[in-house]
Amino acid sequence: MTSPSDLAAGALRQSTAKGAPHPIRVVTVVVSRTVIGSMVGLLVWAHLPVVALGWTAGVVQSGSMRPALMPGDVVLYQPPPRDRTPAVGQIVLAQDPTRPSHLLTHRVYQVLPNNDLITKGDANPTTDSTPIRPAALQGVARLRVPWIGLPAQLWRAKQPVAEAIVLLGLAVLLALAALPLHSRSQQT
Repeated sequence: MTSPSDLAAGALRQSTAKGAPHPIRVVTVVVSRTVIGSMVGLLVWAHLPVVALGWTAGVVQSGSMRPALMPGDVVLYQPPPRDRTPAVGQIVLAQDPTRPSHLLTHRVYQVLPNNDLITKGDANPTTDSTPIRPAALQGVARLRVPWIGLPAQLWRAKQPVAEAIVLLGLAVLLALAALPLHSRSQQT
């Protein structure tokens, strides 16, 4: 007895008319190539300002800025202007005042008279306890590229099952995108 998976695999190998690829094969190859192309485009888009303008790119690691920023998003930060303080409502990247070896991405909630910043994560119920000094600012968020940093975020979070699923999905997409539209027997 022939299983459904054997039928699907056979459909990907066969053509409907002499010289014409099977529609399922065409759709599968086109969709996988489109997804891979979109991912490559997002990666280029995320790195172009870094290379051309000297911006900083960072992968969002936590959900403190949900729904504006999601874990796995890549955020591009423009260097902060030295003569101006970021405005209330802007998202900034700064050295975390409570953990100096870490970076913090939060929204400016209040600017104090001495130009220190009170920040708050959109998903957090209260403001951050320690103000951020202007010298600790690393950048002001300018562009969000969704999901493209998900593999890096999963790697840093040490989530091997989710990471393996994402990598397996990428491998399947690459394998499908590499399929020729015509089988070798039709090309002779």
